[in-house]
This record gives sequence, structure tokens and C-alpha cells, in this order.
Amino acid sequence: MKRSAHRRAILALILVTVIWGSGFIATAYAIASQLHVGWIMMIRFFVGALLIGTVFRRRVFAAGKRGMLHGIGAGIILFGAFYTQTLGQGMTRVSHAALITATNVVMIPFLLWLLTKKRPGKRVFLLSLMTMLGVVLLNITEDMQLTFGKGEALVLLCALLFALHITYLDLVCAGDDPVQVAFWQLAAAAACGGAVLLLTRPAVNASQFQKGLAPVVYLGLFSTGLCYFLQTWAQKHVRASEAGIVLSCEGMFGTIFSLLLGMEHLRPAMLAGGGIITLSVILSETWGREGGPS
Repeated sequence: MKRSAHRRAILALILVTVIWGSGFIATAYAIASQLHVGWIMMIRFFVGALLIGTVFRRRVFAAGKRGMLHGIGAGIILFGAFYTQTLGQGMTRVSHAALITATNVVMIPFLLWLLTKKRPGKRVFLLSLMTMLGVVLLNITEDMQLTFGKGEALVLLCALLFALHITYLDLVCAGDDPVQVAFWQLAAAAACGGAVLLLTRPAVNASQFQKGLAPVVYLGLFSTGLCYFLQTWAQKHVRASEAGIVLSCEGMFGTIFSLLLGMEHLRPAMLAGGGIITLSVILSETWGREGGPS
């Protein structure tokens, strides 16, 4: 693994986490518009696929069957992750959704262990546990309680699916063109959103579209199209377990954005948790330059 490529991949993943953090805010606005989750899913993934298909149309349509099938598989997992996340976020606070999603970092080493029979190194477990501790601290309220209802359970399921998605990209798509995989996974996820609309047949309301369209298009262009291209490319140069640690920062950035917009109040536990997560990411990059977790 070349150091320069590894460093660029880490920086790309950090950019992804910042944009994903802002995506929780955009999703909150989309949910507030009462736009049906099927429309949110279909529009965001269609816009993302359209962006990649337009910019990289020659590479996309030169895809062989292998890249297309791998991308479709990734897209089905990705749709499930975002569908459960969006449903769950509608039942809990922005910070809870952002931070519970970040627990996928703890799940990735175990998924890799299950699927490859290769036990992760001790450093990976240490970093995962540190990140998990940060997530727990960020979720502690002023009265020192942790709430866990239906919304939190759905977001926890979403975290498992995100962990599976990261693992899938690492194990299945490593040899594929990242542009082709990114396009076909977003196209497949958009198709899944369309299938949900056909099954649920929600009422179409012009007012809901007017309020919700702008944040959903933002999600499609940046949180989806740009970010999933960057993630797919970066995971060709970064281990799945390490990528999970960096990507878990989306919870921290989601909390920061919610604080800046007045959706949450700053608590000491937030500062402690954010500091631990940041330290985990710094250590993951340092150890990665030294040859990776041992």
C-alpha cells in the first residue's frame, strides 16, 4: 500500500464524513417536509447516479457485467442502510441518529472475521473500542441517561448494514472500476426506492415536494453522488476496518452541525466523545502509515 495513495484516501474519507455529517441536517429538513421516505430515497439516489453517469459516462457504460453486478449488490445493501436510517431519524434526534450510525465501526472487524476467518489485529479492536466509547459519551444526556426506542433500533440496524456495505466493497469490489461500482450501486438503490413507492403508493403533495426537494437534491449531489464515488475509490487504498474508523466521524460532524444550527445543546460528554473519536482517527492514520494495525 503506497503511503501517498493511503494519505489521499484518508483525506478523501474525511471529506466524505464532513459531507455525510451535513447530510443528517439535510435529511432532517427532508423529513420535516413530510415527504414520503420512498421519494427521498428514489430522488437522492437518482440524482447521485445521474451526476456520476453524466460526468463519467464513457467509463460507466464501458462497464462489463462483473462491475455492474457488483455495483447492484452494493446498491441493495446501501438502500437498506439509508432506508432504515431515514425511518429511524424521523423517530429520534439528529445527534442520536448520527452517532448510533457511527457504531458500524465496531461491527466491521467482526464481519471481516466472520466472512474471511481472519482475526483482526489488536490495534483494530483497540481503535474500534475507543471509537465506540466516544459514541457512547456523545449519546449521554445531561441527566446521565441513554434513551433507546424504535428509532434508535432502526438506526442501529442501519449501522449494521453500513458495516456490511463497507465490508462488501472491500471484499467484492476491490478489483472493479470505482466509477462503475459507484454508478451501478446508486442506480440500483434508486430502483429500490421506486419499488417502495410502487408498493406503498403514497399520496403526492405539491407542498411536500416544494419543501423537501432542495435538501433531497443536496443529498443526491453531495452526500450520495460525490461521497460514494470518493468512498469507493478510497477503499481501494484503505483497509475496510480502517475506513470504518474514519467514516465513523460522520456522527461527530453531524453533531457539530446540529449544534451550530441550534438543534442540540453542547454538553461536556459531547466534547469528551468527540475528542476520543478524533484521536481514534488520528491513530488509525498514523498506524496505517507505519504498515497498518498489527
